[in-house]
Amino acid sequence: MPLEGVATAYNATYGRAFVLFVLLAGVGVALVAGDRSPDRLRRVALTVAVRVVVFVPLGIWLQGLDTGVAVILHYYALYFVVAGVLVLLPDRVLLAVPLVMVVVGPLVLLAAAAAFPEPFRQGRFIELGDPAVIARDLVLTGYYPVVTAVVPLALGLWIGRRDLRAPATRRALLVGGVAAAAAAHTAGWVLRGVFRPPPADALAPGPAPGGGIAWTTLLDTGGHSEMPFSIIGATAIGCAVLGLALVVADRLPRATWPLAAVGRMALSVYVGHLLVLHGFPGWLIGDDPLEALARVARFLVVTAALASAWFAVLPRGPLETLLHLPLRALPSTAPGARAPAGPGAGPR
Repeated sequence: MPLEGVATAYNATYGRAFVLFVLLAGVGVALVAGDRSPDRLRRVALTVAVRVVVFVPLGIWLQGLDTGVAVILHYYALYFVVAGVLVLLPDRVLLAVPLVMVVVGPLVLLAAAAAFPEPFRQGRFIELGDPAVIARDLVLTGYYPVVTAVVPLALGLWIGRRDLRAPATRRALLVGGVAAAAAAHTAGWVLRGVFRPPPADALAPGPAPGGGIAWTTLLDTGGHSEMPFSIIGATAIGCAVLGLALVVADRLPRATWPLAAVGRMALSVYVGHLLVLHGFPGWLIGDDPLEALARVARFLVVTAALASAWFAVLPRGPLETLLHLPLRALPSTAPGARAPAGPGAGPR
Protein backbone atom coordinates (compact mmCIF):
# COMPACT_ATOMS: atom_id res chain seq x y z
CA MET A 1 0.00 0.00 0.00
CA PRO A 2 1.46 3.40 -0.91
CA LEU A 3 2.43 5.69 1.94
CA GLU A 4 -0.38 8.06 0.98
CA GLY A 5 -2.89 5.22 1.32
CA VAL A 6 -1.64 4.31 4.79
CA ALA A 7 -1.77 7.94 5.88
CA THR A 8 -5.29 8.28 4.49
CA ALA A 9 -6.40 5.14 6.35
CA TYR A 10 -4.95 6.54 9.59
CA ASN A 11 -6.68 9.89 9.12
CA ALA A 12 -9.95 8.12 8.39
CA THR A 13 -9.88 6.43 11.81
CA TYR A 14 -8.46 9.40 13.74
CA GLY A 15 -10.91 10.53 16.41
CA ARG A 16 -13.36 7.73 15.64
CA ALA A 17 -11.90 4.94 17.78
CA PHE A 18 -12.68 6.67 21.07
CA VAL A 19 -16.28 7.25 19.96
CA LEU A 20 -16.61 3.52 19.23
CA PHE A 21 -15.17 2.82 22.69
CA VAL A 22 -17.76 5.08 24.35
CA LEU A 23 -20.59 3.62 22.28
CA LEU A 24 -19.61 0.12 23.42
CA ALA A 25 -19.44 1.31 27.03
CA GLY A 26 -23.08 2.32 26.76
CA VAL A 27 -24.01 -1.01 25.19
CA GLY A 28 -22.17 -2.86 27.96
CA VAL A 29 -23.87 -0.96 30.78
CA ALA A 30 -27.26 -1.66 29.20
CA LEU A 31 -26.43 -5.37 29.07
CA VAL A 32 -25.43 -5.36 32.74
CA ALA A 33 -28.61 -3.47 33.68
CA GLY A 34 -30.77 -5.96 31.77
CA ASP A 35 -34.38 -5.54 32.87
CA ARG A 36 -33.28 -2.86 35.37
CA SER A 37 -34.46 -4.90 38.33
CA PRO A 38 -33.12 -3.85 41.76
CA ASP A 39 -30.47 -6.60 41.69
CA ARG A 40 -29.32 -5.54 38.24
CA LEU A 41 -29.18 -1.86 39.16
CA ARG A 42 -27.16 -2.66 42.29
CA ARG A 43 -24.67 -4.43 40.05
CA VAL A 44 -24.52 -1.39 37.77
CA ALA A 45 -23.97 0.92 40.76
CA LEU A 46 -21.12 -1.20 42.13
CA THR A 47 -19.58 -1.55 38.66
CA VAL A 48 -19.60 2.23 38.29
CA ALA A 49 -18.15 2.82 41.76
CA VAL A 50 -15.28 0.38 41.24
CA ARG A 51 -14.36 1.93 37.90
CA VAL A 52 -14.37 5.45 39.30
CA VAL A 53 -12.07 4.44 42.14
CA VAL A 54 -9.67 2.65 39.78
CA PHE A 55 -9.84 4.60 36.53
CA VAL A 56 -9.36 8.17 37.78
CA PRO A 57 -5.99 7.72 39.54
CA LEU A 58 -4.81 5.08 37.05
CA GLY A 59 -5.69 7.27 34.08
CA ILE A 60 -4.02 10.38 35.47
CA TRP A 61 -0.91 8.37 36.38
CA LEU A 62 -0.74 6.88 32.89
CA GLN A 63 -1.12 10.38 31.43
CA GLY A 64 2.12 11.32 33.15
CA LEU A 65 4.08 8.67 31.22
CA ASP A 66 6.08 9.64 28.15
CA THR A 67 3.69 8.30 25.51
CA GLY A 68 2.22 11.34 23.77
CA VAL A 69 -1.20 9.67 24.09
CA ALA A 70 -4.29 11.41 25.45
CA VAL A 71 -5.30 8.75 28.00
CA ILE A 72 -9.04 8.10 28.19
CA LEU A 73 -9.37 6.06 31.40
CA HIS A 74 -10.15 8.95 33.77
CA TYR A 75 -12.77 10.21 31.30
CA TYR A 76 -14.15 6.70 31.17
CA ALA A 77 -14.79 6.85 34.92
CA LEU A 78 -17.11 9.82 34.42
CA TYR A 79 -18.72 8.17 31.39
CA PHE A 80 -19.69 5.27 33.63
CA VAL A 81 -21.16 7.66 36.22
CA VAL A 82 -23.26 9.34 33.52
CA ALA A 83 -24.29 5.95 32.12
CA GLY A 84 -25.35 4.85 35.62
CA VAL A 85 -27.80 7.75 35.66
CA LEU A 86 -28.98 7.49 32.05
CA VAL A 87 -29.70 3.78 32.38
CA LEU A 88 -32.64 4.68 34.61
CA LEU A 89 -34.39 6.57 31.78
CA PRO A 90 -37.16 5.02 29.67
CA ASP A 91 -36.39 4.32 26.02
CA ARG A 92 -37.95 7.42 24.49
CA VAL A 93 -36.27 9.82 26.88
CA LEU A 94 -32.96 7.99 26.55
CA LEU A 95 -33.06 8.25 22.75
CA ALA A 96 -33.76 11.98 23.03
CA VAL A 97 -30.49 12.54 24.91
CA PRO A 98 -28.12 12.02 21.94
CA LEU A 99 -30.50 13.85 19.59
CA VAL A 100 -30.39 16.93 21.83
CA MET A 101 -26.78 16.76 22.99
CA VAL A 102 -25.33 16.37 19.49
CA VAL A 103 -26.27 20.05 19.06
CA VAL A 104 -26.17 21.34 22.64
CA GLY A 105 -22.80 19.77 23.50
CA PRO A 106 -20.79 21.51 20.73
CA LEU A 107 -22.58 24.81 21.43
CA VAL A 108 -21.66 24.54 25.11
CA LEU A 109 -18.03 23.86 24.15
CA LEU A 110 -17.84 26.88 21.87
CA ALA A 111 -19.62 29.14 24.36
CA ALA A 112 -17.27 28.01 27.14
CA ALA A 113 -14.26 28.65 24.92
CA ALA A 114 -15.53 32.15 24.19
CA ALA A 115 -16.15 32.94 27.86
CA PHE A 116 -13.07 31.19 29.32
CA PRO A 117 -10.49 30.83 26.53
CA GLU A 118 -7.45 30.23 28.74
CA PRO A 119 -8.20 26.60 29.73
CA PHE A 120 -8.56 25.72 26.04
CA ARG A 121 -5.19 27.35 25.26
CA GLN A 122 -3.34 25.52 28.05
CA GLY A 123 -3.55 22.11 26.44
CA ARG A 124 -6.00 19.31 27.00
CA PHE A 125 -4.05 16.68 28.98
CA ILE A 126 -5.35 16.24 32.53
CA GLU A 127 -2.85 16.24 35.39
CA LEU A 128 -3.09 15.74 39.15
CA GLY A 129 -3.99 18.94 40.93
CA ASP A 130 -7.05 20.95 41.88
CA PRO A 131 -10.11 18.63 41.83
CA ALA A 132 -12.22 21.47 40.39
CA VAL A 133 -9.80 21.85 37.48
CA ILE A 134 -9.82 18.10 36.88
CA ALA A 135 -13.63 18.09 36.85
CA ARG A 136 -13.69 21.04 34.43
CA ASP A 137 -11.27 19.29 32.09
CA LEU A 138 -13.23 16.04 32.18
CA VAL A 139 -16.50 17.78 31.33
CA LEU A 140 -15.39 20.56 28.98
CA THR A 141 -11.77 21.36 28.23
CA GLY A 142 -10.13 17.95 28.08
CA TYR A 143 -9.45 15.75 25.10
CA TYR A 144 -12.62 13.64 25.40
CA PRO A 145 -15.16 16.02 27.01
CA VAL A 146 -18.17 14.35 28.57
CA VAL A 147 -20.47 17.08 27.26
CA THR A 148 -20.11 15.65 23.74
CA ALA A 149 -19.17 12.04 24.56
CA VAL A 150 -22.63 11.65 26.08
CA VAL A 151 -23.98 11.31 22.51
CA PRO A 152 -22.42 7.91 21.69
CA LEU A 153 -22.74 6.86 25.34
CA ALA A 154 -26.51 7.40 25.46
CA LEU A 155 -27.02 5.90 22.00
CA GLY A 156 -25.00 2.86 23.09
CA LEU A 157 -27.29 2.43 26.10
CA TRP A 158 -30.32 2.57 23.81
CA ILE A 159 -28.78 0.08 21.36
CA GLY A 160 -27.91 -2.25 24.24
CA ARG A 161 -31.62 -2.58 25.01
CA ARG A 162 -32.33 -3.89 21.52
CA ASP A 163 -32.10 -7.56 20.53
CA LEU A 164 -28.51 -7.68 19.26
CA ARG A 165 -28.96 -11.30 18.18
CA ALA A 166 -31.66 -10.36 15.67
CA PRO A 167 -30.44 -10.12 12.05
CA ALA A 168 -32.65 -7.06 11.52
CA THR A 169 -30.90 -5.22 14.35
CA ARG A 170 -27.49 -6.02 12.95
CA ARG A 171 -28.48 -4.93 9.45
CA ALA A 172 -29.89 -1.70 10.83
CA LEU A 173 -26.64 -0.99 12.68
CA LEU A 174 -24.48 -1.76 9.66
CA VAL A 175 -26.51 -0.20 6.85
CA GLY A 176 -27.91 2.65 8.92
CA GLY A 177 -24.50 3.46 10.31
CA VAL A 178 -22.87 3.64 6.89
CA ALA A 179 -25.71 5.77 5.51
CA ALA A 180 -25.72 8.18 8.46
CA ALA A 181 -21.94 8.58 8.35
CA ALA A 182 -22.00 9.32 4.64
CA ALA A 183 -24.85 11.81 5.07
CA ALA A 184 -23.10 13.62 7.96
CA HIS A 185 -19.81 14.01 6.13
CA THR A 186 -21.52 15.03 2.89
CA ALA A 187 -23.65 17.64 4.64
CA GLY A 188 -20.60 19.02 6.45
CA TRP A 189 -18.63 19.19 3.20
CA VAL A 190 -21.44 20.97 1.34
CA LEU A 191 -22.08 23.50 4.11
CA ARG A 192 -18.39 24.20 4.50
CA GLY A 193 -18.28 25.07 0.81
CA VAL A 194 -21.20 27.45 1.25
CA PHE A 195 -20.12 29.22 4.43
CA ARG A 196 -16.34 28.98 3.91
CA PRO A 197 -15.16 28.33 7.50
CA PRO A 198 -11.62 29.17 8.65
CA PRO A 199 -8.64 26.90 7.82
CA ALA A 200 -8.55 23.42 9.34
CA ASP A 201 -5.91 24.39 11.92
CA ALA A 202 -8.34 26.95 13.34
CA LEU A 203 -11.18 24.46 13.68
CA ALA A 204 -11.02 23.69 17.38
CA PRO A 205 -12.94 24.95 20.39
CA GLY A 206 -11.34 28.25 21.26
CA PRO A 207 -11.21 31.91 20.32
CA ALA A 208 -11.00 32.93 16.67
CA PRO A 209 -7.84 34.77 15.59
CA GLY A 210 -9.62 38.13 15.50
CA GLY A 211 -11.42 37.62 18.80
CA GLY A 212 -14.75 35.98 19.55
CA ILE A 213 -15.61 32.54 18.23
CA ALA A 214 -15.57 31.14 14.70
CA TRP A 215 -19.06 29.65 14.76
CA THR A 216 -18.51 28.01 11.38
CA THR A 217 -16.38 25.59 13.40
CA LEU A 218 -19.72 23.82 13.94
CA LEU A 219 -19.39 22.52 10.37
CA ASP A 220 -16.13 20.67 10.98
CA THR A 221 -16.16 16.92 10.30
CA GLY A 222 -12.60 16.14 11.46
CA GLY A 223 -11.72 13.70 14.21
CA HIS A 224 -11.68 15.10 17.77
CA SER A 225 -13.31 18.35 16.68
CA GLU A 226 -16.35 17.52 18.88
CA MET A 227 -18.65 19.30 16.44
CA PRO A 228 -22.11 17.99 15.37
CA PHE A 229 -21.25 16.50 11.97
CA SER A 230 -18.07 14.96 13.38
CA ILE A 231 -19.95 13.40 16.30
CA ILE A 232 -22.74 12.08 14.08
CA GLY A 233 -20.28 10.64 11.56
CA ALA A 234 -18.07 8.98 14.18
CA THR A 235 -21.03 7.58 16.13
CA ALA A 236 -22.59 6.24 12.93
CA ILE A 237 -19.31 4.57 11.98
CA GLY A 238 -19.23 3.02 15.47
CA CYS A 239 -22.72 1.60 14.91
CA ALA A 240 -21.64 0.16 11.55
CA VAL A 241 -18.53 -1.42 13.09
CA LEU A 242 -20.64 -2.96 15.86
CA GLY A 243 -23.13 -4.38 13.37
CA LEU A 244 -20.36 -5.76 11.16
CA ALA A 245 -18.53 -7.29 14.13
CA LEU A 246 -21.67 -9.06 15.31
CA VAL A 247 -22.28 -10.53 11.85
CA VAL A 248 -18.68 -11.63 11.26
CA ALA A 249 -18.28 -13.08 14.76
CA ASP A 250 -21.40 -15.19 14.24
CA ARG A 251 -20.30 -16.51 10.87
CA LEU A 252 -16.59 -16.95 11.64
CA PRO A 253 -16.40 -17.62 15.38
CA ARG A 254 -13.07 -19.47 15.30
CA ALA A 255 -11.36 -16.95 13.04
CA THR A 256 -12.47 -14.02 15.21
CA TRP A 257 -11.75 -15.71 18.55
CA PRO A 258 -8.29 -14.09 18.98
CA LEU A 259 -9.79 -10.64 18.50
CA ALA A 260 -12.59 -11.50 20.93
CA ALA A 261 -9.94 -12.55 23.44
CA VAL A 262 -8.28 -9.14 23.11
CA GLY A 263 -11.65 -7.48 23.66
CA ARG A 264 -12.26 -9.51 26.80
CA MET A 265 -9.13 -8.04 28.39
CA ALA A 266 -9.42 -4.55 26.90
CA LEU A 267 -8.30 -2.74 30.06
CA SER A 268 -5.16 -4.88 30.43
CA VAL A 269 -4.31 -4.42 26.74
CA TYR A 270 -4.94 -0.67 26.88
CA VAL A 271 -2.71 -0.17 29.91
CA GLY A 272 -0.14 -2.56 28.45
CA HIS A 273 0.14 -0.69 25.16
CA LEU A 274 0.77 2.57 27.06
CA LEU A 275 3.53 0.91 29.09
CA VAL A 276 5.05 -0.40 25.85
CA LEU A 277 4.90 3.09 24.31
CA HIS A 278 6.63 4.47 27.38
CA GLY A 279 9.33 1.84 27.75
CA PHE A 280 9.73 0.35 24.27
CA PRO A 281 8.31 2.88 21.76
CA GLY A 282 10.01 1.13 18.83
CA TRP A 283 7.45 -1.65 19.15
CA LEU A 284 4.66 0.69 18.03
CA ILE A 285 6.19 3.82 16.50
CA GLY A 286 7.74 3.97 13.02
CA ASP A 287 9.50 6.66 11.01
CA ASP A 288 6.86 6.55 8.25
CA PRO A 289 3.22 5.39 8.02
CA LEU A 290 4.05 2.05 6.42
CA GLU A 291 6.63 1.16 9.06
CA ALA A 292 4.28 2.26 11.83
CA LEU A 293 1.50 0.12 10.35
CA ALA A 294 3.78 -2.93 10.29
CA ARG A 295 4.78 -2.43 13.92
CA VAL A 296 1.20 -1.94 15.07
CA ALA A 297 0.22 -5.11 13.18
CA ARG A 298 3.04 -7.01 14.91
CA PHE A 299 1.87 -5.74 18.29
CA LEU A 300 -1.71 -6.79 17.52
CA VAL A 301 -0.66 -10.30 16.47
CA VAL A 302 1.45 -10.78 19.60
CA THR A 303 -1.30 -9.37 21.81
CA ALA A 304 -3.97 -11.59 20.25
CA ALA A 305 -1.78 -14.66 20.72
CA LEU A 306 -1.07 -13.83 24.36
CA ALA A 307 -4.74 -13.06 25.07
CA SER A 308 -5.86 -16.33 23.46
CA ALA A 309 -3.34 -18.27 25.54
CA TRP A 310 -4.42 -16.44 28.69
CA PHE A 311 -8.11 -17.31 28.24
CA ALA A 312 -7.26 -20.93 27.54
CA VAL A 313 -6.30 -21.08 31.24
CA LEU A 314 -8.00 -18.21 33.10
CA PRO A 315 -11.49 -16.66 32.84
CA ARG A 316 -10.51 -12.96 32.98
CA GLY A 317 -7.62 -10.69 32.15
CA PRO A 318 -5.31 -9.56 34.99
CA LEU A 319 -6.72 -6.08 35.55
CA GLU A 320 -10.24 -7.27 34.75
CA THR A 321 -9.92 -9.78 37.59
CA LEU A 322 -9.16 -6.96 40.04
CA LEU A 323 -12.20 -5.01 38.83
CA HIS A 324 -14.42 -8.06 39.20
CA LEU A 325 -13.48 -8.90 42.79
CA PRO A 326 -15.95 -6.49 44.47
CA LEU A 327 -18.77 -7.82 42.27
CA ARG A 328 -18.38 -11.30 43.74
CA ALA A 329 -20.25 -10.08 46.82
CA LEU A 330 -23.41 -9.59 44.72
CA PRO A 331 -25.80 -12.34 43.60
CA SER A 332 -24.92 -13.67 40.17
CA THR A 333 -26.95 -12.24 37.31
CA ALA A 334 -29.05 -14.27 34.92
CA PRO A 335 -27.33 -16.55 32.40
CA GLY A 336 -25.95 -14.64 29.46
CA ALA A 337 -25.34 -11.43 31.40
CA ARG A 338 -22.37 -9.50 30.16
CA ALA A 339 -19.99 -6.98 31.63
CA PRO A 340 -19.37 -3.49 30.22
CA ALA A 341 -17.46 -3.27 26.95
CA GLY A 342 -14.36 -1.15 26.53
CA PRO A 343 -11.65 -0.60 29.17
CA GLY A 344 -12.30 -2.83 32.11
CA ALA A 345 -14.54 -5.17 30.16
CA GLY A 346 -15.24 -8.58 31.61
CA PRO A 347 -16.21 -11.74 29.76
CA ARG A 348 -18.39 -11.15 26.72
